[in-house]
Amino acid sequence: MNIGKRIAKLLGERNLGRLDYVLKPGLRSTWGGPFNGQAFRQRMFLSLMGTVGCRVIVETGTYHGTTTAFLAASGLPVYSVESNPRFYAYASWRLYRSRSRIRLREGDSRPFLRSLALDRAFPGGRAFFYLDAHWHSDLPLRDELKIIFEHWSDSVVMVDDFQVPGTTYGYDDYGPGRALNLEYLEPLRHLQLATFFPAMGPEAETGARRGCIVLCRAGGEVERLLGAVGELMLAPGHPRMDE
Repeated sequence: MNIGKRIAKLLGERNLGRLDYVLKPGLRSTWGGPFNGQAFRQRMFLSLMGTVGCRVIVETGTYHGTTTAFLAASGLPVYSVESNPRFYAYASWRLYRSRSRIRLREGDSRPFLRSLALDRAFPGGRAFFYLDAHWHSDLPLRDELKIIFEHWSDSVVMVDDFQVPGTTYGYDDYGPGRALNLEYLEPLRHLQLATFFPAMGPEAETGARRGCIVLCRAGGEVERLLGAVGELMLAPGHPRMDE
């Protein structure tokens, strides 16, 4: 074990995260800003907040807290979870002054979501979920969606790093059956989900140009509201997942 690894082991992941916050100010603009530095994605989110009437925001995958801070600027309470101790410690220091509005926790996103469903202090009404906890060997997305739509049936969900059909937006692909695309969602057909994608192509987007999908229960008020948002459209050539 080299000296660097020995020091890291001695300090611990959380202390390394705190040191990152102090010594590496450049990390505060990781990925170019909120939502991977994607200006159109930011406008999508603001349009959703102005149309759908959510009362609380839940994020899985805090990372360095860049998007978390942007979500909190909406004025809504934000609940966020990060599984990596180093990232969690960094985000905790970064978001400390906003702790009255941002409830940050360390751990796996699945028990985190289940705990929110049982938390009587969690705000009632429609919730917006931003899911970005998928990373290499751990791919919790299907479990996250099952928990969300079983407990918050009128919620709105945005998933980062998702394939946008017919475009060159980037997306996560970890091998057979583990690519974030519509095929990955097939086992969730029983949830009866409507799917929306960005209307603007990656050539007009900024930042990392990663794809995303917006999901809600098909046939309800939320689908109607999403259909009224000018920057979103139903995926061309793909039926709703309740058909």
